Amino acid sequence: MKKLLKLMVPVVALAIGFASCDKATTTTTPTTTTPTPTTPTAPTPVTPNLGNFWGVMAAIQMEFSYSNAQVPFPVTISSDVAVASFYNSGTGGGSMVDAGSVSVNGNSMNKQTNNSYLNDPMKLDLGFSNGAVDWSVAGGNGIPAISYSHTGSFPAYSGTLPTSIDKSKDLDIDLGSKVSGADSVYVVIVTSSETIIKRYKGNPAPSKATITASEMSNLPTVSDNTAYLEIVPFTYKMPNVGGKQFVAIKEAAVVSGVNIN
Repeated sequence: MKKLLKLMVPVVALAIGFASCDKATTTTTPTTTTPTPTTPTAPTPVTPNLGNFWGVMAAIQMEFSYSNAQVPFPVTISSDVAVASFYNSGTGGGSMVDAGSVSVNGNSMNKQTNNSYLNDPMKLDLGFSNGAVDWSVAGGNGIPAISYSHTGSFPAYSGTLPTSIDKSKDLDIDLGSKVSGADSVYVVIVTSSETIIKRYKGNPAPSKATITASEMSNLPTVSDNTAYLEIVPFTYKMPNVGGKQFVAIKEAAVVSGVNIN
């Protein structure tokens, strides 16, 4: 078990700003981190940009399935991930600022050199299983003290993901009733050099998501399961604290390591 946990570290979730909330479907290609075949690392779950706000607090339930030469049998590991960022303006961008100590469900988060906050990657259980997400922010640098309980269930995806992608053919992913409790859902393919992100409505979700062969034409061939296919439903609330608007996100990330032919 310790070896499998080591393979999952670090789990990171700082990907703010991939799509705007007023678009039903988008495709983009941001910079990605190159995965390595010998040490599978959980990919970055996608979190949405939701307009003007002074900070975002995202709680993510991730289910990551993979296999490779070092772990030849399929392995699925579930983990809780939390990320928070606070800004020097209310536009949802600008420079990130130190907002003092931050915790979620009593778990202290680590401030990074860029002033973002991440949970300890060695702790896979942050208490999200019962839906509870309680944020506490000490405040500072224009950010008020925050004590916010994000109520309601996490969104979910109950479908089955393929383990390989044929980029010469359209890829169809079942959505519809497989998606629950989501405002929107992302379908994402991540490789070492290219990323495809498409966004769909979540309530209700369309019956399927389609990534066309044309859209996948620039994807590299991958034979060691180090590309990733992600289904990411999310829901959010926008609390106002001290006259400033923030975003609280609940997100599920169902991720599968895939080959691309």
